[in-house]
Amino acid sequence: MRFIRQGERSPAVQDLQARLERLGMDVVPQELGGDFGPTTEMAVRAFQQSRGLDVDGIVGDDTWRVLVESSWGLGDRILRLEEPNLRGDDVRDLQSRLNALGFAAGKHDGIYGRGTAAALRDFQRNLGISDDGLVGLETLKAFQRLRLVTRTGLGPRTREREARRASPPGVAGKRLVLDPGHGGEDLGTRGPSGESEADLVFPLATQLAKRLEAEGAEVTLTRGPHDGPTDSERARRANEAVADLLISLHLNAHPNETAQGVATYYWEHGGIASEPGEHLADLLQDHLVRCGLVNCRSHGKAYPILRETRMPAVVVEPGFITNPDEAKMLSAPGSAEPVIRAMVRAVRAYFRVADLADR
Repeated sequence: MRFIRQGERSPAVQDLQARLERLGMDVVPQELGGDFGPTTEMAVRAFQQSRGLDVDGIVGDDTWRVLVESSWGLGDRILRLEEPNLRGDDVRDLQSRLNALGFAAGKHDGIYGRGTAAALRDFQRNLGISDDGLVGLETLKAFQRLRLVTRTGLGPRTREREARRASPPGVAGKRLVLDPGHGGEDLGTRGPSGESEADLVFPLATQLAKRLEAEGAEVTLTRGPHDGPTDSERARRANEAVADLLISLHLNAHPNETAQGVATYYWEHGGIASEPGEHLADLLQDHLVRCGLVNCRSHGKAYPILRETRMPAVVVEPGFITNPDEAKMLSAPGSAEPVIRAMVRAVRAYFRVADLADR
């Protein structure tokens, strides 16, 4: 879709305002006829903040998609396993209820996939109702009869923790997916010398892959040097690889060229986070800061690549492409070696390997 931003007046803005109002976001009456003014932008920013999206006050593809998904409440429609998967707050509510009852629906990502469908059928069988995998009137009544008190997020966090503990230590034999951001026609942000984000992160990913393969890992990249799959395609490739973790490499950007530092991101939505993802993000952040980068900290986000993957996943931004010094550090031959070494050490620590001297 095209971007919707402040200054526009159109039926699309009026639709946007109606959706924001239904979610409790205030817009002054003077703007409600479809005028994208300051309070509409403030409402968009508040919505983006609440949903773990980038906060820019502009309605692009990701913001619009999440806004539409947020309009669904449990019971508004029949939920079933479909291709493409149904998405929405109603699915997230269902996952929360199932997990709280001990039925493993996975993380509360709002995507009705095979794991959620299997958990629902298990729930239905336990209650003696038709195990058709449909959330219709009979299943909704079953939930109501239980008078459920949801302990939000406890189920998936506990299962994630136990799965990691059960995994044997060591990088050798692990399946790792590296995701060089952007690619193809999407070059990302350009640096002061004209270098593109897509062109800088790809060699970072290939260098990191070689180092991890030397540790005995099986490493897959989500794209080649010239193609640019969507985030959903990248997530699907990682899921099909049955990976143990995913690291997505991007670069930060800011109008002020002095902005600098490293930031990492893990999946979080509505106060529910991926515990191993957060742990991996913290390890990467810590090791990258040790090599001299400014600490811009770890953050919970609901980016599609974090939401749609079925393994611990993080986004790493090891510098600002708009900062001349950091862009040079990341592009000059051999100068990014400290960054590569720091990420290898973080992956070792994640898989509980003693930090031995680099090989």
